[in-house]
Order: sequence, then C-alpha cells, then structure tokens
Amino acid sequence: MGIDVALIESLAKNCLGFVVNDELLKSADEELIIAAENIPGMTHQQFLNIRGHVQEQLSKRLRPEDRSKSRDPQVRSQLKSIVMRALLDLSIPLGDYAAQTLVEELGNDLLGFGPIEPYFYDPEVTEIKASRDIVYIEKNGIENAAEGVHFRDEQHIRDVLERMIAPTGRKVDLNNPEVNARLFDGSRLIAQIPPIAVKGTMITIRRFRMDMTVENLLKRKAVSEEVLDFLKAAIISRLNIVISGGTSSGKTTVLNCLASFIPANESIITIEEPAELQLQHPNVRPMEANSQTEYTQRRLVQSSLRMAPKRIIIGECRAGETFDMLQAMNTGHEGSITTGHANSAWHCRSRFVNMVQMAGMELPYEAIIEQIADAVDLFVHVKKDKNGRRRLDHICEVVGVKKNNEGILNVNLNPVWRYNPQKDAFEFVAEKFHRCERLVEQGGWKT
Repeated sequence: MGIDVALIESLAKNCLGFVVNDELLKSADEELIIAAENIPGMTHQQFLNIRGHVQEQLSKRLRPEDRSKSRDPQVRSQLKSIVMRALLDLSIPLGDYAAQTLVEELGNDLLGFGPIEPYFYDPEVTEIKASRDIVYIEKNGIENAAEGVHFRDEQHIRDVLERMIAPTGRKVDLNNPEVNARLFDGSRLIAQIPPIAVKGTMITIRRFRMDMTVENLLKRKAVSEEVLDFLKAAIISRLNIVISGGTSSGKTTVLNCLASFIPANESIITIEEPAELQLQHPNVRPMEANSQTEYTQRRLVQSSLRMAPKRIIIGECRAGETFDMLQAMNTGHEGSITTGHANSAWHCRSRFVNMVQMAGMELPYEAIIEQIADAVDLFVHVKKDKNGRRRLDHICEVVGVKKNNEGILNVNLNPVWRYNPQKDAFEFVAEKFHRCERLVEQGGWKT
C-alpha cells in the first residue's frame, strides 16, 4: 500500500514546520515501511496512521524537557498509554508482543535519538559521529561505519539534536550554530549546524564508560600495577599533576581513576565546560562553566579559591584559566589536577606557556616558565595507539628550569616512566627521581 501523501504533508507542516518534497517522501516511505515490517500484524498504512496520532498526542501531553527521555520509565509509561489508546481509537488489533514492539519503535523514532538510539545505550560504544547520511561508531577504540544506519533527512537529524539538548538548557540556531553540552548520562555532545556545518548537521557524542575503574585500566593494559602504585602515591602525597594527550586519548578517564585515590576527607571542587567528570569521591562540589556567559572557567577558578577546597580539578585547561590554576597550585591547593591537549609532555609545557599568555597578564616569558616549574610536579601523558587502545605513554617529573643550547629558558622535564612498545611494558627510566623521598614518606610508595 502506498504512502498517504496528504497525511504526511499535513503532519510535517503542523508538527515539524517544514514542507515535504518528493525526495523526502520517498525516503520517509522507505523508513516507515521498514518500521512497519517490524510490527507483526500491522500494515504500513496502519503504522503511518498511528505514528501521526501518537506524535500529536505526545506534543500535547509531554513537557518539552520530557520529550528527550525516551528510556525514562514514566515517559515510557505515558507513551505506552498513548499507543494503547491510539490502537483502540483507530481500531487496530495487535497482540501483546506486537504492541510492545510498536511502543519501542515509536519511542526511538518520536522520543529517542532515532537511528542512533541503540548505539547510545550500548555500553561498549564510546563514540558516535553522525551526519544525515552516515553514522560512525567506536567500540574498543576501533571506529567503523554503522551499516545501513542513517537519518531520513536534514530535518530528522535536527529533530533528534533538539531532543538531545532540550534538557540541558542549551540551544542551537543560526545565531548559535554550535553547541557543547553534557547529556543526562554524562556523555559529551558537540554538534554543529549550517552554516558552519557545510554539508548539514553534524553530531559527535563522546561517552565515558561507567566501568572504567582502576581495575579495568589494569585489565585493559592501559597502565601497569607498578605505574599505578606510583601514581597513587603521587596523589596521596599531593603532587600537582597535568594529564596531557590528544583528542579522545583517554585523559578524562585517567583523571577519573586517579581522583579515586584522593582521601575521602579532602574536599574537591571540579570545574568544567561542559561537566563530564564522574568522580567516585564522597566530597565533590562540581561547577560547570559557560563561555557564552560571564561564568567562564577562569571566573569559576577564581571563585573556587574562596570556597576552601583542599584540591581543585579543572577538566581541561584551554586558555586564561591556566594562569589561575597555576596560582591555585602555588597557594595552598596542592594535589590539584588538570588536563591539556598536547602531543607529549614536552609539547604540553609549551602549550601551558601560550595559555597563560592568553590570560592577558603581560607576564614576562621567564616569569611564566618559573611559575609552571613551581606549580606542576608531574606531566602524565596518555595516547590512543594504532590498535585503538588508550594507555599511558610516559610520565615526566618537573625539575626546575633549564636553558637550552640557544640560551632559552624552559621547564626542565625528567622522564620517569615510559612505555616500551617492543616489550609492551612500562619501564622506570629515571636515573634519579627527585620526589622519591616524598612519595615514600607521604604516599607509602614502595620503590
């Protein structure tokens, strides 16, 4: 049976606010035929009719912020009630299994994240990259295209994006064509729409595994027991640590795990934009910055200094807040942690100089170098290797400042641990570790 063009055009105009062309109708027809085939005892036309009916009722009965909670038990209960009522109103007899399947199909399509819904709730998926015509997913560090998965059209992916960000209070439109938000489960959403997304809406979701504990880091060989004992002692000894690495290298995961070593009686303030840390600690006060307002990361770092935390954790230093973070590390907030994008520990120290300069303090270069050397104790570098494994790569100790052969002053880094790819093992490489006594006496490190 063919698609009811008049009905689809009416629904599109009234509910979605756009005009349907022939190409869209063909695409929608194919998608809905596939959906109808999943419902035993239901024809394509019946599915189309009930979908329109349910969509209309959902728009009336659900609050906007609830329309993105497809897995919420109360929302699912309301959806089921609406579907059952619609089956009666439209005289469509279905068995229990078919009715439940219908609820699932309509929930994903009208309330959930459309074609990417199953991947969003798959605990093995760590990244989703979606555009209108193709979806890529990452599992175990390996990225592949999801076969046969796509959105019907540009409006479809935009509708899903709107549902994603509705509970966050963020918006995306022509004046704000990019959004960076934290989803309800802690996942990080970055999305762009035209005009900056030239070929149509792009959605990137980075999910943080709930099971990525210290034990699982060991199981996945992201770190060895010896290195982990070293880092635990460093945390307990209140060393200031910078975790460096490239995009999607596992910096946040390592930070989460290291923070679990912080003693329970020490208060922590976390500052992020957006908030994505999931610290397993009883005394955490999280703060979320918004660069589109006056409440930037830099302002929140300054505010946190008046809130008497024992430690400050900044999810990622990107700009001028780096100066304030170094100030905090140097003024009684030992044991603080942050992350930074960089290709190595040596690259990260250089980026820190640039980011401090972005604070607009007009400090001399040498003064910035001295401040970094005084504040930071360790650079911990992580990377994603060619096999998709996220692991530690090297750890360097800061040992004052040193001039190079050209007479330029820089932060002096002493390599302590390094991953050996030939042995697939971590090796202690320091001829002398200058903080050894501190880690042994204060952190209980056994050399």
